[in-house]
Amino acid sequence: MSIIDQYTDVDFTRDPNFVKGYDSFGDTELFGSYEDSTTLLTDSEIDDAIADMDRANNGGDMLVSRIYNQMQEGSCVANATCQSHEIIQALQFGKDRVTHLSAISVYKAIGRSPRSGAMVSDGMKQIRDVGAVPLADDANRQRFGNITMPNTGFGQPYPSGWQEVAKQFRVDELDIITTLQGMLTALCRRQPVVVGRQGHSICYVRPMGSKSKGYKAKYANSWGNWGDGGYGYDSLSQMRISSSWAF
Repeated sequence: MSIIDQYTDVDFTRDPNFVKGYDSFGDTELFGSYEDSTTLLTDSEIDDAIADMDRANNGGDMLVSRIYNQMQEGSCVANATCQSHEIIQALQFGKDRVTHLSAISVYKAIGRSPRSGAMVSDGMKQIRDVGAVPLADDANRQRFGNITMPNTGFGQPYPSGWQEVAKQFRVDELDIITTLQGMLTALCRRQPVVVGRQGHSICYVRPMGSKSKGYKAKYANSWGNWGDGGYGYDSLSQMRISSSWAF
């Protein structure tokens, strides 16, 4: 699988065209450890899994049903959080059964203003404890009526009764990742990984490379048709930094 060097290890702080958000993880004591809850893959197993993934072209990026666009709001944490939720929906139920979610319904609860940004741990707690409101698209309006919200618009009010609908989209399980091995293991299992770095939050979706040649991670960004069709790439050195606290 080829990558575009221009979109590898992007320094988000140097891009003046987009609003970012906090990459601080905040309170992390209320989450379990991924490394403690699963058996991590060995280096050879990771290499084999990536090779199999490349042959079948069935990485987590194939589970992405849309690329988010946060516009000029600092809602990157909420966008990455909802993106990861939709990937897990696709993994569990099939890509054709994904319910798209409103990132602003999460961001309104964790951000102070349209551009304030938010802590990654707060996004995780919100999706775990409260959930998210379905996106205001035609399919969701047919299912949920007026209890939908757009993806942007910090001033958008919550619709009446939104809490009961949001409960349907809580996550049952999430963990902190603190090692590169844990991050690669999750990605090899097509589990999305939400990270924060350089004032921006992104969702890793696919491992690439090998132990000998150096690993890379493909991520879904929330800047619309930015980068490689909405995606960027992080090198091994950047992944090591991001893996110090990831979800």
